Amino acid sequence: MVGEKVTLHVMMKASDGHYVGGLVNGARIVNMWGDVGTELMVRVDGDISLFLGYDEINFTAPVYVGDFMEYTGWIEKVGNTSYTCKFEAWKVATMCDRTDMDMTGVEHTAATACVPPVLCGTATGSLYIAKKDQRGETDPAFVHEHAAKKA
Repeated sequence: MVGEKVTLHVMMKASDGHYVGGLVNGARIVNMWGDVGTELMVRVDGDISLFLGYDEINFTAPVYVGDFMEYTGWIEKVGNTSYTCKFEAWKVATMCDRTDMDMTGVEHTAATACVPPVLCGTATGSLYIAKKDQRGETDPAFVHEHAAKKA
């Protein structure tokens, strides 16, 4: 279970833009990490869990409307009821030019892959599942290490 990853792929849409120029608020990234953490907990212990909080959040590059993002999380440490997870946000594709408009006012749709992907954020967070709500793995990929711990 420790080290197993969950990855969520999302394109930032117009409603994700919060600032001038289509800049996406960092809170949107944190929100996506919450979804990644929830999926991790469902896979590992069959419960959506409670997110206790973040110990550290760092934003390292801007995210804009139209960016294709990859949100990744993995379990670093397991306690009796708590799980310490690491999270990353990677920009894997972006619009070529957000300011270029053609004569009709329609934005161009050209985009490009980010090679290599751009790290836009990192975080460490803690999640909680009460002992009574732990059902064991619902995803066979997580069974190998966690089964021994529960025995």
